Amino acid sequence: MDFITSFCNPSVCSMPAADIPHTSFDTIDKALPTPHLLTAGDVATSLSVVFSPDSQYIFYTDGSLINLGMCNVSMGWGWVQIVKDSSFLNSIATYKRGIIRDWPSSSRAEAAAIYAALSASPANSVVHIYTDSQSSIEGLKHCFLSDYSDSRLYYKTTNFELWAIIQQLIVKAHSNFYWNDFADSLANTAHTSDDAILISHLDLAAVHDYIMTYDDVVCESNPRHLFKQYHQMLYMKDLLALSCFRFISLLTDPSYYVVDWALTWHTLMFQPKFDNSFTKENVSRHHTLKFQLFLEDLPTLESLKRTRPDLYIEILTCRSCEDHLEDFMHLFLCKKRCVKLHQILTSYLHHLTQKIKEAGDNVNCDYSSLVDRVTSLPCWTFSSNNWSSYSLVCGCLSTAFLEVFENLGIPRLTAMNVVAAIHNNFVNKFCKRIWNPRSYDKGLWEHTMNISSKLKQSPRPKGLPKSSYLPYPSLPPLTYVDSRDSGTD
Repeated sequence: MDFITSFCNPSVCSMPAADIPHTSFDTIDKALPTPHLLTAGDVATSLSVVFSPDSQYIFYTDGSLINLGMCNVSMGWGWVQIVKDSSFLNSIATYKRGIIRDWPSSSRAEAAAIYAALSASPANSVVHIYTDSQSSIEGLKHCFLSDYSDSRLYYKTTNFELWAIIQQLIVKAHSNFYWNDFADSLANTAHTSDDAILISHLDLAAVHDYIMTYDDVVCESNPRHLFKQYHQMLYMKDLLALSCFRFISLLTDPSYYVVDWALTWHTLMFQPKFDNSFTKENVSRHHTLKFQLFLEDLPTLESLKRTRPDLYIEILTCRSCEDHLEDFMHLFLCKKRCVKLHQILTSYLHHLTQKIKEAGDNVNCDYSSLVDRVTSLPCWTFSSNNWSSYSLVCGCLSTAFLEVFENLGIPRLTAMNVVAAIHNNFVNKFCKRIWNPRSYDKGLWEHTMNISSKLKQSPRPKGLPKSSYLPYPSLPPLTYVDSRDSGTD
């Protein structure tokens, strides 16, 4: 695409700041001084180009995004200037690379490369931009066909402030891929390069009266989506603050086990198809059990003691081993069930590796390293101090489960469905081999103690101490004591 640079100084409007109570998002008056590191003029000074006699400049641009979702996320950009009508070896005039901060995405890195190339070009010159980014091409088309002063277009465009600045730098003009690879290498090396140029706190485009900021960062995401994601983040924060998710803080080593929350939510909502052998009622019970595992909300004896202390006494132990109190962790550590759990986890690993091998065979790719990566995860052996295995049985699944399939070219959604189906199989086996036998053992004890379903559904007596109240069904039968026989109990 060809452009004519048009370095415009945006007009500044003095308007009162908007009053938006009870929110962390702020609006700033554009008449106030805005602190910045590199403006368009600074970038133009830092990114010197080789002068062209005919005022025509050719750039190949590219962007790079690494470590998305992690604290060390980075966006790099790069451009290379090509000398027109020169031999191949002498065609590179100069090149630059740098980084940009805030709102990490690959499209933002690509747009930053275009911004840097246009900013470095002299005013009133013709600029030819070559890019392999479809989002950048669409963004440039919007610059030609639309006006970012239209608030609906402005706020529905990702990185709208950056694109509004680019629109002010260019005026439409008239309308070799090796150099794009070179620009790509510049963007990839910008993350760790000492000479990388930082683009941050750009000059505001001033196409609207107010600019929305968050923590002194200009918001360049669709506000509707941004507010939705912000509140989802707050809900997620509240969820992880629950005591049942404290183990997440112990999963600190990314090389061992990192929870993929997108995969976790997908698996929780993924329901198996029902037929004659797996009815709709079975699907409903399966879905309920899956959420109970996730929230540690299974009706263990310890939880029943809290909800119905009138029926389940404090000294009551696991009805299978009769050695330990039955809390959520004991469901998996009980000596009567630990062997079965190991078999279920082994089956889980077997199904996962089989699917990896099938995917590798379909694309004629060596999958041995991917199988080794999954097999080496510590989650396949359950113990009281192995929180990765605890995370797995609860349904908080690892990022490695998806990455091995994506490395084989499997679409992300397809890979998520495969992993969700395998985890559903695990939940079914847990229900049949661990939970149902445990419930049967507990039911035998309840039958002996005359704790019927009707009694469990009856309201709990009020005004009685939870710790000292013993229900009638749990008392031993009456014994007539002969006072002459002191040995009688």
